[in-house]
Amino acid sequence: MADFQEQLQRLQEQLQQAQAQLNALPPPVPEPPPSVAAAAPEQADERAQIEARVRSQTSVAELQAQLIEALLENERLRRTLEEERQNHARTREGLITALGDALETLKQRRRSPKSP
Repeated sequence: MADFQEQLQRLQEQLQQAQAQLNALPPPVPEPPPSVAAAAPEQADERAQIEARVRSQTSVAELQAQLIEALLENERLRRTLEEERQNHARTREGLITALGDALETLKQRRRSPKSP
């Protein structure tokens, strides 16, 4: 039983050491983005142009500035899209209501006797 306890203690210490070593490692390097060839044909040209522009930038500050601009544009487009979705939903509801009203009016006209 004492051997088992000692072995368990050693294994726990080894596990702690391995976890400490793992925590000391730098974060994994992210996978590179898909190549231009993997992109859809209509996007391949645009992607190649963007990649060339990014690679031509040598300054981290310039790349950071471009990233900030891209993120701001992304957020602006997201808000615009959400606003457009809301407008579309309101338009759809209005059209459905108008169609319902028109059908109801048509039913009433068919039910009422025609005046001479």
